Amino acid sequence: MSEQLHVLRRCDAVDQNQDDPVFQKITELVPQEFTKALTDAGIGLWLWDVKADQLDVSRGMVQLTGLKQLYRGSRLDVLRDLIHPEDVEAIQASTRRLFEDGVPYETLCRMRHSSGHFVWANTYGSLVRDENGEPQKMIGIVRVMDELTRTKRDLLHAEEMARLGNWTVDLATDELIWSQGVYKILGYEPFSFQPTLEFARKLRAEEDRAMIEGLIDEAVEKSGAFEYRTRVPHTSGKEVHIKVNGAIETGITGAPVSYYGTMQNITAEIQRDEQIRQSQKLETIGKLTGGVAHDFNNLLAVILGSLELAQDDIEDSGVNELIQMAIQATMRGVELTGSMLSFARQAKLKPQILDLHSVVEQTNSWIARTLPENISIKTSLPTDLWPISADPGSTENALLNLILNARDAMAKGGELTIEAANVKIDSDFSFQRNDEVSPGQYVMLAISDTGEGIPANILREIYEPFFTTKAPGAGSGLGLSMVQGFMHQSGGTVQVYSEPGVGTTFKLYFKALSSKIETPSVETAKTRTANGAGFKILVAEDEKEVLEILLATLRQAGYAVTAARSGDEAREIFEADPSFDLLLTDIVMPGSLQGTTLAQLLRKQAEDLPVVFLSGYASEATVRRNEVRSEDIRLTKPVRRIELLEALEKTLASKVEPKL
Repeated sequence: MSEQLHVLRRCDAVDQNQDDPVFQKITELVPQEFTKALTDAGIGLWLWDVKADQLDVSRGMVQLTGLKQLYRGSRLDVLRDLIHPEDVEAIQASTRRLFEDGVPYETLCRMRHSSGHFVWANTYGSLVRDENGEPQKMIGIVRVMDELTRTKRDLLHAEEMARLGNWTVDLATDELIWSQGVYKILGYEPFSFQPTLEFARKLRAEEDRAMIEGLIDEAVEKSGAFEYRTRVPHTSGKEVHIKVNGAIETGITGAPVSYYGTMQNITAEIQRDEQIRQSQKLETIGKLTGGVAHDFNNLLAVILGSLELAQDDIEDSGVNELIQMAIQATMRGVELTGSMLSFARQAKLKPQILDLHSVVEQTNSWIARTLPENISIKTSLPTDLWPISADPGSTENALLNLILNARDAMAKGGELTIEAANVKIDSDFSFQRNDEVSPGQYVMLAISDTGEGIPANILREIYEPFFTTKAPGAGSGLGLSMVQGFMHQSGGTVQVYSEPGVGTTFKLYFKALSSKIETPSVETAKTRTANGAGFKILVAEDEKEVLEILLATLRQAGYAVTAARSGDEAREIFEADPSFDLLLTDIVMPGSLQGTTLAQLLRKQAEDLPVVFLSGYASEATVRRNEVRSEDIRLTKPVRRIELLEALEKTLASKVEPKL
């Protein structure tokens, strides 16, 4: 600005411009042609009387902005009329920095233009003080849409789009300069303070500081480039992942004089990579767990079937009671298998319309007896909670897991709080929490404790399968993984908030339904008797023990059963005698024919052949859906006898009589 004024004062022509009062105040000797030249160049002048708070603009500003006459008024009023509303505060902030810290005044803002639009403009200003150092006047120049302004505008846009910022460090003075983008990445108001090199160093993650300084020192020594990634704190309290690229600037002698570079916010990229990594991990663990679940369910099928058959032949009530306890333990094993699959999102869920208020009340009625006396329970459950659709058993297991974790966190006692609320999730929720959940209405269920809390470095790992901080034998490390898997599979999410020494809160978000809950009718379970009535069933099952249990169960119920140990053997039997009333087949078997392809092949001979499929675990029931009809029943092993017989009875209901 001083150079501009120097040029003005050196003008030799003497032409007092009576029509332009600002030029009269800035200099008494300004030719009218120079005024026109400034205007044609997209330049306007302004003068602010600080004491009187009076801002005057030049004729060039009048023509640039499309004002009808010379404009004057208080500075804020003039700014509000000429400058885009979003940029006024930035100009005010630059002015404060000039007055308080002597930071050179320069702004890049959008200004009203004669075209009727806002255009980008650069403003430079200089402060005139009196002999006591008090601000008197401020003189400024505005440059509209010149090459420099366009370059700065494009750089600003590029920084915003790429989440970039640039910076420079002077090696002689250690002066650090940040662009607007760096301030924004860290959450600060642009140019709200002058950063120091020491301040910037302390922003880096502590474990990365020595490595980063080594990279920079080596680059300065060799006049090379450097790159690093680290985490820095955001003013919101969260962490931001950044990528920094730097290079060295050398002087005339070839010695380094500064280093400069860019800072990029890569938090979204890190989150995407983490989601992909987690998805791949779940896929791998899911395949492993699925194989284990298949074999384990086959073992449970043998145990369950044997117990139920034995129960029919034993009249001793004491022994029957023991058998019933063994059956219940077997069914808990089935639930465990489902829980193992849930964190890999492969569990076969059976969603029902639920009222979370009732679920919590029922669970609380018995879980309270398992908690020590030094833990009190507090509930806050509105009666108008929206209904949800979720698997009842998995919902109870998730609640139980979190309650037991809260209990373990309060070894010295404390307060356990269970509360629920109807909430609406907006589009920012998933971005802020790095989770995939669609906006809409949800029912939030929170379980809070006043225990030890979870340190930040552990909080990031709590959903990892098999991760646990408990003593050996005290926990499998699968509990929270199962909860997370179940919630994601149900279309919801789980969030955790914890502060060491204060406590922890887990929040489950269930997708809400618009329909009302209807109370289901209660049916008394009936014990199936021998009602096979001579129907012929072809059973295909490769596991010998499972096959024997199935044969015994079906024959006891009155069915005529023929066994096959593979799909290929079943096809040979059916081709020799296609008079079977129903095919009961495992889905996965050795040989060239799986259960679904076997069914498809046999139906070419008997189009209306009913089929009931058995699967070792849930995902098998989805294999080759094009070969499974909508009326086909799919059961997951182990199957209770009553469920198997009901499925057969339902499937055969359309047949008037057996083919026997």
